[in-house]
Amino acid sequence: MDNNEKTARKTLTKREIAVCQHICENAEKFLERSEPEKTIMALRKIPEEYPEIANVYSLMGVSYAMMERPDDARTYFEKAAEAEPDGWQHWISLASLNLESVDLLNAKKCMDKVHEVGYPSEVEDQVDELGGQITEIIELIVAEKPHIDADTYIALEERLYAGVACMKERDWNGAIQEFEYVVSVDSRSEEAYECIGLAHLFKGEIDEAENCFNKALEINPEYPPAVANLRILDGIRGELAEDCEYLRGLEYRIMEARF
Repeated sequence: MDNNEKTARKTLTKREIAVCQHICENAEKFLERSEPEKTIMALRKIPEEYPEIANVYSLMGVSYAMMERPDDARTYFEKAAEAEPDGWQHWISLASLNLESVDLLNAKKCMDKVHEVGYPSEVEDQVDELGGQITEIIELIVAEKPHIDADTYIALEERLYAGVACMKERDWNGAIQEFEYVVSVDSRSEEAYECIGLAHLFKGEIDEAENCFNKALEINPEYPPAVANLRILDGIRGELAEDCEYLRGLEYRIMEARF
């Protein structure tokens, strides 16, 4: 009996465990036949009654990943990891998903968790390969930034994430502080400059926002967020000057699209 069933035994009867196991086995057959929609349909009611069964969340995460719905897949892999924190397979799934979306900070954190909880020897090659891919991409990025090393890059990613968290809380000053720290260490971070520009924009500081977007484009002339934001700014400068409520609506639309 696997770890999920042992966890479930705390609240489920033997019969309920057997029923859930049978449903999961059928769901796995759907996955083997590349029928993720049927997998989800088969499993969807189990978490409502038995939210502690990690394998159900994991199978649903795999299904959503197969359907190319990464946000839903991440939600269910995270639920699986929460239900079974020592389940190395859930952290592997999250690391893979984060790597696919080039979320290197969280990919690395998940791999650190894999090593922390331990994993069977038969998946050692998989773990080494995934960890190697993450390290390789970080090294490629750092190679273009000779003034920082890999550890500094990861630390700056932490500060970028902290800044984004401030943005989501509409704490524009806190966000600017985090992003300005990033550019104080990595003056070639177009992402940080663009985010500083957004925070200034939402504060109504239009000229400062424009300057930051232009700095981002000096670093990377084709950086899509900065290109888009400057285009928006050029088209709405008059409305911003005449209608403060227009800025609130703009803030909502950009935040939804950007973060």
